[in-house]
Amino acid sequence: MDEGVFGRAARDRAIAEVEVEMARLCELLAEGLAMGVDGGREMVGGAMSEFLVEFFDLVRAEGSRPGLKEVITLPLLVHGAEAGEPGPAMPVAVLHLLWWASARHLDDLTGAGAAQSLAGAAAGGRVLTALAVGGQLPGRLIAGMPVGAAVRAALSDELSRAWVDAVDGRLRHLAERAQYATPESVLRGYEGRTGAPYAMAAASAARLAGADDHRVAGWRAYGRALGVLCRLADDQRDLVSGRHEGLAGGAATYLLVHLLAGLPPARRREVLALHAAARRSASARAEMASLMLGEEVAESYAASVAPLVDRAHGLLDMLGGHPGFVRELHRVVDGTVGHPPGLPLAVT
Repeated sequence: MDEGVFGRAARDRAIAEVEVEMARLCELLAEGLAMGVDGGREMVGGAMSEFLVEFFDLVRAEGSRPGLKEVITLPLLVHGAEAGEPGPAMPVAVLHLLWWASARHLDDLTGAGAAQSLAGAAAGGRVLTALAVGGQLPGRLIAGMPVGAAVRAALSDELSRAWVDAVDGRLRHLAERAQYATPESVLRGYEGRTGAPYAMAAASAARLAGADDHRVAGWRAYGRALGVLCRLADDQRDLVSGRHEGLAGGAATYLLVHLLAGLPPARRREVLALHAAARRSASARAEMASLMLGEEVAESYAASVAPLVDRAHGLLDMLGGHPGFVRELHRVVDGTVGHPPGLPLAVT
């Protein structure tokens, strides 16, 4: 099978290089945080190493969060599309992965059951580690990059924009209730919650490649569109896998809100009651998952998602670039949301 310009072997090498770079950054940060504290460097460095090893294990397990492949390869492919060579964007791949390593833990600590998970010094340590990994390590990385002051400032701006937009998306997610949500309001939240870091990765890679502001904006839009599609795929994967984390947390996902929008009022009230019960009942979660993945939903859901897929492809067509890398980016889109509910998802 044709693996394109960035096949499995290249991806595996990129992932290995990113792990080495992240370990180096953790060591640097541990030294900085523990100045003047006896034994502190080992303590801090050990905590961050454990944190990142756990994160790598999670994303390799193809769970309901973004996997290593798309997180690492997106900026490499964007840089390749702009400049014909993916390698110089490796620091951006590290930035993107650091962002997700931090956000993954902060997300858990602000979700369902957060009051219990935040109890104790151990949980407090995890919060502080997440803040260091997501806030200080990226700053160290950007400060040490061999680029001009203008590019360095632009990369810092992209990172700051991603955090602000993602926090906004997360707050929308926490506040939104299924009975009041609309497909449009859920997608707005997704644009921040998952679209923002993908937008940061794509725009930052374009900056490194020397793209002008207009093209950087185009790549940012593409990254945001891809991030939304990844969020939709994650929601679907959560149901297909049987984990049902979204249902246990009472999340107003796009698939749920799409289902509700197509129901008559009486049936809508029944499904909302079942969704509320799903927070504490495994059988209610299984029943809700069956409804959301049912054949009667698949066609209308696919039709509603199709314009989002078309937008991502359209942005790539507009941007253009080195053909092999652009083709690979089209493949990323198609591999992210390529199946209707109830069917196996592509491995992304």
